[in-house]
Amino acid sequence: MPGFAWYSHELCHWHDPGPGSGYVPVGPWVEPLRQFAVDPDLRRAEGLVRAYGVLDRFDCLTPEAATDEELETVHSAAHVARIEEASARGGGDAGVYAHVNYHSSRAARLAAGACAAAVRDVVGGGHDRAYCLVRPPGHHAEPDRAMALCLFNNVAVGARVARGMGLSRVMVLDWDVHHGNGVQKTFEEDPDVLYVSIHQDGLFPPNSGSVTETGVGAGEGSTLNIPLPAGSGHDAYLAAFTDVVAPAARRFRPELILVAAGVDASGHDPMGRMLCTSLTFHTLVRKVCDLAGELCGGRCVFVHEGGYSAWYQPMLVLGTASAIADLPAPEDPFRHSLDHLPGQRVQAHQRRVLDFLRDHHPLIR
Repeated sequence: MPGFAWYSHELCHWHDPGPGSGYVPVGPWVEPLRQFAVDPDLRRAEGLVRAYGVLDRFDCLTPEAATDEELETVHSAAHVARIEEASARGGGDAGVYAHVNYHSSRAARLAAGACAAAVRDVVGGGHDRAYCLVRPPGHHAEPDRAMALCLFNNVAVGARVARGMGLSRVMVLDWDVHHGNGVQKTFEEDPDVLYVSIHQDGLFPPNSGSVTETGVGAGEGSTLNIPLPAGSGHDAYLAAFTDVVAPAARRFRPELILVAAGVDASGHDPMGRMLCTSLTFHTLVRKVCDLAGELCGGRCVFVHEGGYSAWYQPMLVLGTASAIADLPAPEDPFRHSLDHLPGQRVQAHQRRVLDFLRDHHPLIR
C-alpha cells in the first residue's frame, strides 16, 4: 500500500518576509511588528500534526531544491536571477510585496522542489497522496514577477512537471482566500491545465479573479473563478465544490489534481473575511480525495499556501493533514466561536455566484 507522503524542509522556515506590519514593510507611519507568515507559525503547525499522531501516518521526505530547468518551465530566467540576486544581497523586495532575506531564494527553491518531487512521487506510484508544508507560498508569482510573499509558483511548477511526465490533463484547485493570479496567468492559454479558484471576491489582487475570466485563446474554458462574497463560510464552500468544482472536473477529466491548499479563508485569519473552520478544510480535502479516486486513480498533491492566524493555522493544517491521511476531523477548540454564525449557512447572494457559473461557464453549462 503506497500510503501518504509529507514533504517539508527546515530551511523553508528560514525565509523571512522582513519587518513590517502585516504585509506592509517598515516605512513612514509603519511601526515594526511581528510579520504574518513567519516561521514559528508553520513550525507550530507541523508540531501539532506530530503531537496529534497524524504525522505518523505519513512518510516524511526531504525535498531537493528546484533546478533552474524546473523553475524555467514557469518563470523567465530573468525572474529566477532577480530572486537570487535580491536574496544574495541579504534582503529587499524582489517584486511586489515579495520581501526576501538571505535564505529566501534557497527556501523558495525548496518549496518548488517539494512540489515537483511530490508530483513525480504520486504520478510514479510511490505514494497515493502527498502534502507539501512549505514556505514561501507561490500562487501569486507570475512568470516574470514575484508578488505578495510569493517568489516561485510552486503548484505551477508541479503542473509543468506532471505534463512533462506525459500526463495529458492536470487540474489545479486553489482555495486560498486570495485569487491565484500567477497560476491563472501561467495557464490561461493552456487547454490541458484546468485552473479553478475559490476565493474572496475583490480581495487581492485588485481586478483579478472575476467570473468572466475563463481563459484565453485555445485555453478558453480552462480557467474557472469562483469569487465568493466576503462572509462566506462552511456551507458556501461545500456548495461551490459540489455544484461547480466537481462538475467541471468531471467534464475535464484530469489525470492529477493539484491543490493550492491555503488556509487563510478561516474565520480567524487577519488577511481575509471568510468564515471557514478546520472542519471546512477537512471536508474539502476528503471531497478532493474522493473526486481523485473517481477520475484519476486517486492521484492528488496538496501544497500549503496562505495562512496568517498564529493561533488557528496549526489547527487548520491538522484538519487538512488528517483528511489526507483518511483520519476523522480533529477536535477543534476554536470552532465554537465560528460554528454558530449565520454566515456558515449558504446565503442567497452567495448562491447567485454559483448559479451564474453553473449556467454560463463554458466547461459546465
